[in-house]
Amino acid sequence: MFRATTLERTLLVISDFIAFSICFVIAFWVQFYSGWIADKLDTTRQLLDYLPAGLLLSATWVFFFFLTGLYRSWLLLSRTQQALYVLMTILFGIVFLIVGLFGSEFIGKIMASAPLTEGYIYGSRFVWIFAYGLLAFFLVVSFRMSIYLFLRRLLRNGFGANRMLVLGATEMGARVADSFMATPERGQKVIGFVDERYQVLPKEYANLPLLGKYSDLPRIVRENHVRGIIISHDSTSVQEIMRILVWLCDLPVHIYIIPNLYNVVHGHFKANLVHGFELQELFPFNMPLWQVRVKRVMDVIIALGLLILSSPISLLAALAIKLDSKGPIFYSQERVGLYGRRFMIHKFRTMKVDAEKNGAQWATKNDPRITRIGMFLRRARIDELPQLLCVLKGDMSMVGPRPERAVFIEQLREQVPFYISRLKIKPGLTGWAQVRHHYDTSIEDVQKKLQYDMYYYENMSLVLDIQILFRTVYVVITGKGAQ
Repeated sequence: MFRATTLERTLLVISDFIAFSICFVIAFWVQFYSGWIADKLDTTRQLLDYLPAGLLLSATWVFFFFLTGLYRSWLLLSRTQQALYVLMTILFGIVFLIVGLFGSEFIGKIMASAPLTEGYIYGSRFVWIFAYGLLAFFLVVSFRMSIYLFLRRLLRNGFGANRMLVLGATEMGARVADSFMATPERGQKVIGFVDERYQVLPKEYANLPLLGKYSDLPRIVRENHVRGIIISHDSTSVQEIMRILVWLCDLPVHIYIIPNLYNVVHGHFKANLVHGFELQELFPFNMPLWQVRVKRVMDVIIALGLLILSSPISLLAALAIKLDSKGPIFYSQERVGLYGRRFMIHKFRTMKVDAEKNGAQWATKNDPRITRIGMFLRRARIDELPQLLCVLKGDMSMVGPRPERAVFIEQLREQVPFYISRLKIKPGLTGWAQVRHHYDTSIEDVQKKLQYDMYYYENMSLVLDIQILFRTVYVVITGKGAQ
């Protein structure tokens, strides 16, 4: 199905490339044909001879825009904010360009043993370089605004809108739904309401269908391809809003909340303002797409490297487990991953074979179920090495929350507010919570680690991942953080 965000990103890339190509052609004309730069006038120069360099420069600008997050969806964000981001990015690019030009001249002077303090060609070209940047800014922003005019026309005609639900058949919910329907160019379409009073309310509210109650949300979201949910509830009780959010945290949707309810939860969550509507988005995922892709490449490279380098340690661990106690070398178990997807993890066995004969339970300090070699494997984190295979498969990342068992998740989602929100992040072999805290032994430990997990979610970046990986090495060497 056509989606506005996919078309938006495609058109932005194409338009930016065209804008920078036009800038290159104009710069070529100014330099060699205009006569405005007397020492560069040369009408014998042909544009085709410089075309490869121009295409490379345009592609470099597009790649730079990609790195700085300018190919996110801007449909619900401020156009002024977008223009400022473009301006800031181009200014940084111009600075890099100037440094590169002067740097190449500087290196050339060193190679030629020429004086380093004089004779720089580009010293008199500052004005022209910044004029190039100003023209690029004007063209890029103009093309982008034209794209949004085109997209809004498509959206007004009913093409490509994201499908939304309103939680709560309330007067405020009806006003929000009406606002979205009155401005289809924003790219959001309300398809119906969900309310706990589903059994007693009419099956239509504010000219939209009432689709079910909160416990039906997973089915409704899946069947209707819902992309966003707006919370519009009668109650302003923190506990009531928290209870509603528990149903939403593990769904792959954007969560929005109306202003008077946002005041209730303000301070509990990081939020993004939705431009053009009186809404706030909760749990926004702010890691740029390019960092998500680089993170996956890092996962594969690091996991593969560690599997190879740790193979002698793994062989010794396997031998020690067999000599220490009866039972298999590996321990396999189903865990819950991103948005509730089930997968199997594999670890070196650190407990006795009958460790859970009385059912699933947390490990405790000095747990008698842990074998002698198992205690060492846990302290050194060697028991986690087989999970590198899960990282290679894509079920896990190198950095993220600890993957948990379904039985514990069902218990904890009722006891720990927003524990389920961890499912918005791919689970990790290590993570901020793992290097800052020990294994879970109580509800208090879970609550503490959830704070670390939410900090990671709100501040996800490659820099933080690298910091956690280095801290993990420290934990492994010192044993700090492990039980």
